[in-house]
Amino acid sequence: MRVTESRPLRFDIESLRIFVAVIEEGSIAAASGRMHLVASAVSKRVSDLEVEAGTPLLYRHSRGVQPTAAGEALYHHAKRLIEHLQQISDELSEYSQGLRGHARIHVNFTAMVLYLPAALHSFLRANPQVRIDMVEKTSDEVVQAIASGIADLGVCAATRDALGGLQVRPYRLDKLVLIVPQAHRLAERTHIAFDETLDEDFVCMPYGTSIPKLCRAAAERVGRRLRVRIEVTSFEGVRNMVGAGLGVGVLPEGSVLPYVESAGIRVIELEEPWALRPLVIIARNFDTLPMPARILVDHLLNDVAVSP
Repeated sequence: MRVTESRPLRFDIESLRIFVAVIEEGSIAAASGRMHLVASAVSKRVSDLEVEAGTPLLYRHSRGVQPTAAGEALYHHAKRLIEHLQQISDELSEYSQGLRGHARIHVNFTAMVLYLPAALHSFLRANPQVRIDMVEKTSDEVVQAIASGIADLGVCAATRDALGGLQVRPYRLDKLVLIVPQAHRLAERTHIAFDETLDEDFVCMPYGTSIPKLCRAAAERVGRRLRVRIEVTSFEGVRNMVGAGLGVGVLPEGSVLPYVESAGIRVIELEEPWALRPLVIIARNFDTLPMPARILVDHLLNDVAVSP
């Protein structure tokens, strides 16, 4: 059946759930077990979807199935739709149980570790019937989550160009510093240009996170490469590896100063514009956010205003 502008597609949600299961399991038989249906019923649902779409959605072979290009597109849209419907179901269930609101927020690692714990604690103390779901992602992934509607709010380090049409509220100014072992040749320095560090081995957070991206970009601007010796998954890991003499690192100042003596490190200010990194709160439209999310934005901004 050919799809036309006058005849839009009509997919039922259960068929889409079955199709997602088929793609993720890689076979009709495995999907039938997952969905507790006979294989013939699963096959019929998929065939009906193909008729509705007017194009094959699966390549069928002896070892199972694989999506066609159209099937791959349908899978990603169906997966997102099912996730949204589950969020709707969860939220309505919460209202039926007396919960007044729900806010979904995706944040980068720096915001999650340094700035949000105390702010969210005070928010939930003042709003005990609101639930917050917080997910930690890279700044790029936070932007994608907000743009696609997966989350209400994001807190991240992202440039205006990367944010596209999303709306922005300034949140914090995050200062990045260089840390070195106590006995390092640079340990007596108080300020340094980043290109002076590029002969050193670096301890970094995982590839793709925002601070290593800034460091790599700075190295590339002077025709050098960042020498990453170790990747770790936490600020504590960077501090500990640097303190053990395994390299130097770049971290937010707030994640370093309380641990200078215990970690055996020295802190050096970076003489670079990019070392002052704005963190922002982002949304598709702040005026149309659910009320709990709007209250949360106000609380975060007020928290900044009263912080010393």
